[in-house]
Amino acid sequence: MKKTASIVSTLFCTLLLNAQIETMEAYVIKDGMIDDYEAFENFVYPHKLMAINEGKLQGWMVMKRRSGGNFREIDPQKKVADYLVFNIYKDEAQREADNSTAYPNYAYSHYKHKMSKKNIEKMLSIHPKESARTYVIENVYQTPNYRPRIGDVINMAPMEQLNDDYEKFELGFYMPMWSKIIEKGGLKMWGLTRVKSSSDNAYKNLTHFVFQNTTDMEYTFDEFKFIEQKVHEIGVASRKMYDMAEMEINFLAN
Repeated sequence: MKKTASIVSTLFCTLLLNAQIETMEAYVIKDGMIDDYEAFENFVYPHKLMAINEGKLQGWMVMKRRSGGNFREIDPQKKVADYLVFNIYKDEAQREADNSTAYPNYAYSHYKHKMSKKNIEKMLSIHPKESARTYVIENVYQTPNYRPRIGDVINMAPMEQLNDDYEKFELGFYMPMWSKIIEKGGLKMWGLTRVKSSSDNAYKNLTHFVFQNTTDMEYTFDEFKFIEQKVHEIGVASRKMYDMAEMEINFLAN
């Protein structure tokens, strides 16, 4: 078993890790204001493109929850998030430099000859969110050359790391298995992110998120041999997975 653990550790250490930083905001929308919220994000979309073109942002994405993502076992008082919004940065310095107060200026600039100032201010004053939980996450691994598209269905598995070997098992044991599924067409992408920090009202026990871009193709894993089964059992014991959320990409700028 020591030899197997050494192999997993070696695979982990030889991976090229991407240090990309993202803020992931989980929004609960007020009753009856889903359309207002989506209209607001559609209004914001050009501003995000402007920020990207100016080098202040790498990408922006909004996902709508289709099912799952219920964390009532952690906190029964908190509602399930309706949307996830990702602001993607090349590094921590770019994230810290991103100033949200600049975005109203983008709105006035982009909509100057398209909307009245009064209507622009009306859009900026919309408050469809009941609550928001924020996570700063670091991209540990993502399938190379993956490009998300509007309409893609993403499965997000929230994880709680139970020991220091968790990431090594994900990257050294499970990631190669998912890579084979991707090669066969069962997935478009597999990714692992690490939570660096989170807002006071976030779920503090969540340490990682695993993302998968699914396809319509059904897939199966090869049957585990004895050693693989034992490694799998230890790997599963290194984390606790909470209710997986099925999300759909609604807005995208990159």
